Amino acid sequence: MPRSKRKTLFSNIKFNKPLAPRPLVYALQSNIFKVIQTAWKVGKDGIEAGTNLVPDSVPRPIARISVTVVALAVALFVLRSFLSTAFFALATMGLVYFVLIALNKDQGPRGGSGSGSDSMEDPVEEARKIMEKYK
Repeated sequence: MPRSKRKTLFSNIKFNKPLAPRPLVYALQSNIFKVIQTAWKVGKDGIEAGTNLVPDSVPRPIARISVTVVALAVALFVLRSFLSTAFFALATMGLVYFVLIALNKDQGPRGGSGSGSDSMEDPVEEARKIMEKYK
């Protein structure tokens, strides 16, 4: 795969060898920079491809800036739509949860031998009451 001759913003970053106690931190930082560098290259290639779609009568710097602004606007719109959908779903789930708790707060724990106040008594005393009931 041919490499671009142009220098990018992140192409000059060099990584020193990690110290012995911190190989995980070094690997994590290295991967983050690689992801940022790859995203930068993909973005530049996308802008260049979009610029090539603009007619030649438009000067290249103006076409490149216009394509960048349109790409950023679309990316922010998609991000905003995704985040608003996620927050709406979370808020709806939270509202349903709190309504469920509010409507069922007068009921005790389910299962056992009846109301919630009886379940706090001594189990031996509870067994004695049951035995007296069925004598």
